[in-house]
Amino acid sequence: MKPLLVAALALGLPAAALAQTSPPAGSPRLPPAAAPSPVAAAKPAQLGLCVACHGENGTARQPGTPHLGGQDEAYLALSLNAYRDGSRKAAAMNAISNALQPDDIEALARWYASQPGFRPPAER
Repeated sequence: MKPLLVAALALGLPAAALAQTSPPAGSPRLPPAAAPSPVAAAKPAQLGLCVACHGENGTARQPGTPHLGGQDEAYLALSLNAYRDGSRKAAAMNAISNALQPDDIEALARWYASQPGFRPPAER
């Protein structure tokens, strides 16, 4: 059995307690995740806008900056679009995302999603 299920059952919780719940009414929904492409993503033309903070492979260069490598492609695109339309606030990201076209956002999301995720130095 999976460890979480075993722990829940040991605590006397019904297995249904671990069931996934729906998000609150009116909250945005991400499209289903697509299977990763076996072909490596092409380096986006606008990657230079992101590299100073998030690094070329998505490993952040500055403390407090999120690592993007290995993140879900749909989440990354949704986030960039939210920065672009102002529904998500971060001054630098709002300014940078306004310079991106929809194709740029798709390319950047695809690029960072195809990169390896962050690993602490001890795990490299």
